[in-house]
Amino acid sequence: MIAGVKGWEDMENYGLSKYDWLEQFLALPEAIPSAHTFRRVFEPINPKVFEGCFRRWVESRVEAPGAQVIPIDGKTLKSSYDREQGKSALHLVSPWSSEHRIVLGQVKQDDKSME
Repeated sequence: MIAGVKGWEDMENYGLSKYDWLEQFLALPEAIPSAHTFRRVFEPINPKVFEGCFRRWVESRVEAPGAQVIPIDGKTLKSSYDREQGKSALHLVSPWSSEHRIVLGQVKQDDKSME
């Protein structure tokens, strides 16, 4: 979902098109990984285990917010609807830590009414 990609090939193409920018943050001694490499790395990841690891990582970076303002933002993901199957677009609500510059979580909503 990052940068609007929809598959492994899109991930590779994004990396190739943004190579100079990515190189500022990443060591890329073998260039951009292939679509097959992205698939082999990401497919075995258990989403629930990843979520637990990610939550622990966020908690290690973000202490109790105290008086910090936590903006809440709602987004509808572009092209996430499926007319043929009658599925509406995906709506997400996310709290954002301005101080730490990180999304603290995301909750899927059935419609935009909860934003």
